[in-house]
Formats: sequence, C-alpha cells, structure tokens
Amino acid sequence: MSSHSDIGDKPNFQHNGDTLSRQLTVQLSSEQYERLFFQPNAAKGDLAKRLGNPTLLGTLGFLVPFSVTLFSLLQFQGSSPTTIVAVSGTFYAFGGIPLILAGIGEFIIGNTFPMTVFIIFGAHFVYLGYTNDPLHAIEAFYGENGAGALSQAYNSGQGHYSVVLALVAFIFLCGSLRTNVPFVIIFFSLIFLFSFLAAGYYQLGFNPTAAGASHAFYYFKIAGGFGFVAMIMGWYLAIVLSCASTGVPCPLPVFDLSSKLAPKSVDGAKEEHAGSGANPALRA
Repeated sequence: MSSHSDIGDKPNFQHNGDTLSRQLTVQLSSEQYERLFFQPNAAKGDLAKRLGNPTLLGTLGFLVPFSVTLFSLLQFQGSSPTTIVAVSGTFYAFGGIPLILAGIGEFIIGNTFPMTVFIIFGAHFVYLGYTNDPLHAIEAFYGENGAGALSQAYNSGQGHYSVVLALVAFIFLCGSLRTNVPFVIIFFSLIFLFSFLAAGYYQLGFNPTAAGASHAFYYFKIAGGFGFVAMIMGWYLAIVLSCASTGVPCPLPVFDLSSKLAPKSVDGAKEEHAGSGANPALRA
C-alpha cells in the first residue's frame, strides 16, 4: 500500500486550442507517509490528504526558541540564563504563533496527541515571552534594582510553574510510548529539564546571594544539558519530517513504536479519534 502527496504544480499546455493539465505527484510509501505524523494511526481521511501537514511547522516552531533558550542555560559564548531576555521575541514569533497554528492544524485533521503537545508548548512559549519581555517588568513588581529577580516570592512562583511543566512532560511521555523513539527521548529529557529548573528557582529564592545564584545557575546548566538531548532529537525529527514531506530519500530511521506497545489498543484509539462515544461509561 502506498500513499501519495500532491506538490501543487499543475503545468498547462495548449494543443489545438485545448488546455491539457498535468498533475505532478510524489509517491510515498506507507512508512514514509507515517513519518509525517506524531500520532499512532494518524488520520488518513479527506482532510488529512487535502490539507497541508502541520507537524513540520510545529516541530520547527518548537525548536527555534527552545534551542536559543538552551544555549543561554548552557552559558555558551558568555551567555547566562538572563540572556533569554534578548531573545524573548522568538518566544512570540516562533514559539507561540507557529505552534498554536500547528496545533489547530492537527486538530482539523484529527490528531489529538500532537494537537495537545503543540498548543500546550505554544502557550508555554507565549508565557516565557510575556514574563521575560522587559516591557511588562513583572520582576519589578517584587522589588527594584534586581531585588525582584532574587525575591523568594518571584522564584517560588517560577519553581512551581516548572514543577507543573515536569508533570505535563511526564503525561506526554506516557502518550509518546506509541509514537517513536526520538519523541520518547524528548519528553523523558524534558521531565528532568523542568525538574532542575524548579530546583534552580527554589535555590535562588531561598538563598539570594552570590553563592546561591552560582548554585542555582549550576542547576540551570544541568537542565540545559538534558534539554540539549531533547534538542538533538528534535532536529533529528525535523530532518526526517522535512525529507518525508517532499519525498526526498532519507536513510534516517524514525524508530516507529506504534505497533510495539499495546498493539491491541489500536481499535480503541480509532474509536477515540472518531468520537463514536461507544463506551457507555464515557456517557455516564
């Protein structure tokens, strides 16, 4: 079984006053077609075939602000965690807008899991852009002359938020066990990234001294290390998705897991996707 993807060009030719149209297509195998989705048994209805696939857009929308943030956490080229203020615009332009649009696209073609992932992280990057944008001066609410960024109230709030995101990453890890190996590694790494971010924020709040800040930055650097693993896996998936979307031969395996874990649950996933409501317990 093979699927095909239209690339849109339809050259017209004139012959004795009649217009001849030629359809250019790219033939994709079933395996290549599945690489375009991050969901087991991805929708293959009319909308999935007629509309553009939003997965590559969401992947790149996540990777751009995520990568520049990691470089700051890892303190590349003299940067520090405070350097993300300089790139706060990427959180809006690349993180928020493309990710939310990709999530809406996944919703339209019926892919629940990637829809949720893209929209949640799109909202997360909008949050980061808002809190790190000097225009809003949220830290100044807790004190001036840098006291706000070192206050226990401010850092406790940031720590709480990071703990919640670690829980979100764990939920996504559970769902990714039937997608592919790179996706699993990404969410596994994100759990530790957000956990060490929380530890750094709590440390900074309890010990707002030079020694405390140094200790907190050490936690942030460890978080960046885990994030670096997720970033590598993300760019790996982006290459696979980009090649698969245009039919370019790509030797990189995607390590599909959709048939490895609980293969008998396929019918249940199809019912959830169809919204059939066949389970009486769900209607109670």
